[in-house]
Amino acid sequence: MSNFSELILHIFEHKPIDRIIWQPRIMYWYFSNQVDRLTPEKYQSVEQFVPKEYIGKSIKEVYKDINASIRYPEETFGFVLFNEGKKANHQIRIKKIRSKDKRHVMKTITPVGEVSQIIKEGRILEFPVKKIEDLKVIKYIEEQTDFMFNEFMYEKAKKEMQDFGIPTSYYFRSPYMKCVLSYLGLERTIIYLRRYKTEMEDFFHYLEELDLSKYKRVITKCPLKLLNFGENIDHNISPPPYFEKYLLEYYETRVKLLHNVNKFAFIHIDGSFKHLLPYLPSMSFDGYEALTPPPQGDVPIESIAKTIGESGKILLDGIPATLFLRNFEESKLIDKTKKILELFSPNLILGISDELCHGDGRRLKTVSRIVDKFEP
Repeated sequence: MSNFSELILHIFEHKPIDRIIWQPRIMYWYFSNQVDRLTPEKYQSVEQFVPKEYIGKSIKEVYKDINASIRYPEETFGFVLFNEGKKANHQIRIKKIRSKDKRHVMKTITPVGEVSQIIKEGRILEFPVKKIEDLKVIKYIEEQTDFMFNEFMYEKAKKEMQDFGIPTSYYFRSPYMKCVLSYLGLERTIIYLRRYKTEMEDFFHYLEELDLSKYKRVITKCPLKLLNFGENIDHNISPPPYFEKYLLEYYETRVKLLHNVNKFAFIHIDGSFKHLLPYLPSMSFDGYEALTPPPQGDVPIESIAKTIGESGKILLDGIPATLFLRNFEESKLIDKTKKILELFSPNLILGISDELCHGDGRRLKTVSRIVDKFEP
């Protein structure tokens, strides 16, 4: 088989393959260690994390050295494939105030009211919705937000990734997860679903209609073959009763739209997912990204294999990121990698669940050597 692009599609199409793809997301490790800017003089500060031969290497050179594929052009090269922007006649004003402790107070002013949030280093410390009336402001903001596919960035991504895979992307979250992660936070979302059930569910339906139009107008028409529902699902924030009521049908409707235009869909589930495991075999997703076994996750790899493996679903990733830390013997990484290959091949795109942030980069090559010797 000639290239990663062909291999990836064959895996999703359940066609024969002659090798397993190793596709780790290493960008956080790479950029936090400033690998491309390293010099022999600076190397001592990161030598426990970065192999000496990677001093000054580009991220593509590292991927080439470990014989690995790239998944997301956005996080690897900065090529954002889906863009959001304000519509031409919007009436939204944003005021930002930065405090000494690097907190940003962001006030959004609209014709129907205003909301404010506090952000520090990319994390929301105070969510914009603080009372139920604030939902009408969020509705206005959502209504005035346009959603587009960036053809120019897509062409750049294709060119940059031609030897490393096919461009893949994630995009907006479901209404429930937007509320939990962007608008209300988990605690207020749960409280309001009990206290203001009608208003919250009306808000969900409103967002569902908006994003359904985005699917039909943009996502189903874009050239991407693989699409990721970047939900970051965890059973602690979407426990079974909420998962069943607010997420299952939402996913099924949208995956069907993608399948109808010959696209493949997978979803990002990391953290704790033991209580959601029974749902995975019957859902329409072609694969699951980042399902994490111990010592980092809460579901043994054998249980994951029995549940999704027998249903023909594809596992994307699987190796706990913690096994790249020196706290763990390298033998544990070797054993886990071999076990994943045995249990999931050929329905597997091997990676790190969910990315390498800290750890010994030498172990990337350890996994490469195992993959190169393995026959699907």
